[in-house]
Amino acid sequence: MKTVTLLCFLRPPVLGPALPPGFHRAQYEDNDGEDADSCPGPALPPGYQAEPSSSEGEDEDVIGPMPANGPIQDTMAQDIERRAQRMKEKLTGDDAPEVLTRETWMTELPPELQHIGLGARTFKKRSGPEKADRSIWTDTPADRERKARVFNENRTKISSLMNLHTKKMKEKAKEKADQPVERRPFDRDADLQVNRFDEAQKQRLLKKSQELNTRFSHSKERMFL
Repeated sequence: MKTVTLLCFLRPPVLGPALPPGFHRAQYEDNDGEDADSCPGPALPPGYQAEPSSSEGEDEDVIGPMPANGPIQDTMAQDIERRAQRMKEKLTGDDAPEVLTRETWMTELPPELQHIGLGARTFKKRSGPEKADRSIWTDTPADRERKARVFNENRTKISSLMNLHTKKMKEKAKEKADQPVERRPFDRDADLQVNRFDEAQKQRLLKKSQELNTRFSHSKERMFL
């Protein structure tokens, strides 16, 4: 009894249900130190011997996929044919990218609608509709560049024509300045710019001067304006 009690104190406590009487543990449970270095997984079949690998040292320095062992499929004839086809497409223009163009209804404004009943109920002040340039709403960058180029060319032409007229006027003034001035006698009418009145003009002025007294009085017809 004392021996059993001593053995109970020496053994570590066991958690869980007690083993049935007469149960014997397997041998691998007792040999933990021997099986520590064994490979995990199922046991090998009896009589199996692993073959030594001879390519382990050779494959250590190889990185990436291996090159093809068979002959290259692309031959010289196929390469020449492909180049000839590419050159043909370049000469015929088939290799040019397809230019996408929008339809007309997407690039042009619709016609102006008139008499739709939404305008002000007043008399029309103008004879016709305004014919303003509405192309500014649909002009592409190429159209705007073309219009700017035409405007600059016309402005250059106008300035050139103006310079031409100025130059011609300067030449005429220079010719007049180079001409010798003739000395002529004094002419009263030409030098003093005296206006010459004939008899009819004198009578008309006299008649108008006689009516000055009526200009500051009331009108005979009672007209204010």
